[in-house]
Amino acid sequence: MNEDEREIRRLDREWNEAYPQRDLAALGRVLADDWRCIDGRGLRITKEELLERVRTAPPQFDEHRFDEFDLRLFGDAAVVTGRLSGSGTDEGGPFSFSQRFTRVYARRGGTWQAVATQVTPVAT
Repeated sequence: MNEDEREIRRLDREWNEAYPQRDLAALGRVLADDWRCIDGRGLRITKEELLERVRTAPPQFDEHRFDEFDLRLFGDAAVVTGRLSGSGTDEGGPFSFSQRFTRVYARRGGTWQAVATQVTPVAT
């Protein structure tokens, strides 16, 4: 594993850990200012919108796990695919979920950050 692969893996772990802990500072470091996402409902969101969602949303997950990690490097770009699944409780009661995601990282000025994400729900 080369240094770029180690850095992308570290950033992806930081993202995975920061989201359920509502660590806005960590998410702010991982996501580029021009990051864009197509979320699981098909909505296009910005970094600012995601950070606001994380800040204001009630706790969602009683349990969650990331798996199926795959990383491909293309010079100054990297593509990570994986799966997130888990369970929780919201206003409607208990729920479970599974989703696959694609995250695109870019190296700019020697620093890696996430620049794009696509989330796809998986039928449970």
